[in-house]
Amino acid sequence: MTVKPLLLIPSLSLVLLLSACAGPMPKQDPAQAWIGLKEEGTSDLMAERVDGKNTRDGRYFEVTPGAHRLDVTLYEGATGDQNQVDCQGDVQYKAFKAGEHYQLIESSLGPEISAALVDSSGKEVAHTADFTCMPG
Repeated sequence: MTVKPLLLIPSLSLVLLLSACAGPMPKQDPAQAWIGLKEEGTSDLMAERVDGKNTRDGRYFEVTPGAHRLDVTLYEGATGDQNQVDCQGDVQYKAFKAGEHYQLIESSLGPEISAALVDSSGKEVAHTADFTCMPG
């Protein structure tokens, strides 16, 4: 067996994993609140947990109306090399509404990284504390 087939298996696995993330976004459930994610520059903001439970898709949150805590991870300089920084943050909001579309928007000012939760009219309804960052 040559080295090339052995390298092909991990490469194919990576392609399949990335293609699953790049698939079309599902339709929004009108009985749920939808939270999209927006990051700056070369960073990737990923949905991690709702109320302590892992999300099924890191590209968005979908929650029942009411109060929820959303945990996110920001991969700064998301290249996967030693320069990448992984940052954790969370936002709590008590009044998610069914059918409403929210957006969690990351912003950074120097080393300080945070995110604002805005509703569909662009009004900020909640804000994270500064993210906690560690080298990736």
